[in-house]
Amino acid sequence: MYKTSEIRVRDPYVVVSNGAYYLYKSDLENEIIVFKSYDLENWEEPKTVYTIPENSWAEMDLWAPEVHYYKGKYYMFLSLMGKNGKRGTEISVSDTPDGRFTPIVNGPATPSERSCIDGTLYIEGDTPYIVYSADWPDNYNEEQDCYIGEIWAVQLTEDLKERVGSPFMLFRSGLSLCSKEPNIMEWNGKQIKRYGSDAPFITKLSDGTLYLTWSPFPGDTYIVAAAVAKSIKDEWVHLDKPLFGDNGGHAMFFDDLNGNKKLCIHWPERWFDERARFIDVKEVNGTLEII
Repeated sequence: MYKTSEIRVRDPYVVVSNGAYYLYKSDLENEIIVFKSYDLENWEEPKTVYTIPENSWAEMDLWAPEVHYYKGKYYMFLSLMGKNGKRGTEISVSDTPDGRFTPIVNGPATPSERSCIDGTLYIEGDTPYIVYSADWPDNYNEEQDCYIGEIWAVQLTEDLKERVGSPFMLFRSGLSLCSKEPNIMEWNGKQIKRYGSDAPFITKLSDGTLYLTWSPFPGDTYIVAAAVAKSIKDEWVHLDKPLFGDNGGHAMFFDDLNGNKKLCIHWPERWFDERARFIDVKEVNGTLEII
């Protein structure tokens, strides 16, 4: 058994199924594993649920696994580095949350001509979309001398195997008051400025409002910012204050076995020290707040 404090995990994702919690973790190189728990504190020995298949379009850098229950099966949205040098989000499927996941097609669900990471599933009515981050190294803005992350979406077919129509942008990261200060980072031997746009995730509030969390890097920290809209193609309004501002992020939400809404993030944003953190949240005046 493992305690939550003993499991190093970036970009944690939790599925609640059959009276248990499943926590997905990437080792970044060649596999995704899942831990099972009944109390969010004590976790059984992990199982390997995904490895890159032979002759895959992708070759390394397994990031940010998300698993969504959709039409009776479990679908993993996983960021990978393609053999073309571009990152993309692949979709794979399993009959159970801890079974082996197999890609539904040999290629990314996101556009292959640019780097796209952190894809997530959002269903509006009966229509599925993949929402994702388009970030560096493809988003250099010469006028501002920085990389500006963007949140995009594209409709998928009902079986999630193909894109429908053209991708559309939800917003650029620099528009949020929570992301006005760029992150200074080392890349290719030099310092660059970046307005990050990690980890889009959409949850629906009780009045139908879409609440989208994402994680920029303002200054030298990492946060959970939020924006709201009435539908995915409406204007997104940025909230002035972060939901979580204490150097942790890459958020998702789930309802625990007692029906309480939880925010799940990794914290702190410090290499090798990252742990899953589960925080109670509640709906207040059309938004979410930490309890």
